Amino acid sequence: MSSFSDRLVELARITERAVDIALQSRQILQIELKSDRSIVTNADREVETFLRKELAASFTGTGFWGEEFGRGDEGPNGLWLIDPIDGTSNFAFGSPLWGVSISLAVGDRIELGAIALPDLHEFYLAELGQGAVCNREPLSRIPAGEIKSHELVSYHDGILRQYQNQSIPGKMRCTGAFVIDGTFTAQQRFRGMIGKNERLYDVAAAVLICQELGAEVRYADGSTLDIPNLVRGTPFRKPWIIFPEGSGFHLTDAS
Repeated sequence: MSSFSDRLVELARITERAVDIALQSRQILQIELKSDRSIVTNADREVETFLRKELAASFTGTGFWGEEFGRGDEGPNGLWLIDPIDGTSNFAFGSPLWGVSISLAVGDRIELGAIALPDLHEFYLAELGQGAVCNREPLSRIPAGEIKSHELVSYHDGILRQYQNQSIPGKMRCTGAFVIDGTFTAQQRFRGMIGKNERLYDVAAAVLICQELGAEVRYADGSTLDIPNLVRGTPFRKPWIIFPEGSGFHLTDAS
């Protein structure tokens, strides 16, 4: 990525301001339980409220789908996908493994993505067809090939239990935040990751970043992601992967 488009520069500016709000809110943190027993904080809501207002002002004709305030209609210029605090439990209890994730879907394409990891001092940006950067330095392409037994792969124990009779490569790690799984894969701290049941707003920015670095993003059974359905709100109903190109990995009963 030799230069940033005006759209990406503006997204970066807004993301940096959202990070400031998250850090300020953490100083007087209020924690609540959602109906699914996951937690939500005042920071989640304040960051998403800010992002909806600022993105609407800077990018006319766009709609919004965020974790805290739900999904509206896609605008003629796209749909913003917002996870205001990914890794909320980590954030609330002092772990550095959390971040702010924002992306723009236009039709069946994810065109812009930003992930900020404030406690790790890392800021990722990507634009479709233009590569990806961390702290404004270009990221290297992800090396192709199989995952070796000593390399790290992120997935949760539910995957391990469901597919216990099949071989999953590498050593299992579980961070509790997709922004960490995705960016660590982009940096090749993790060789890959396996997800299931996420919504597109959870993962779209990391998907774009890794795709721009040559990663293979698909369902674990080999089928192609149905981006239009995911944009419409359908969750990932079966395991899916961000793996090196040519990994040869499949889960044969991943339906």
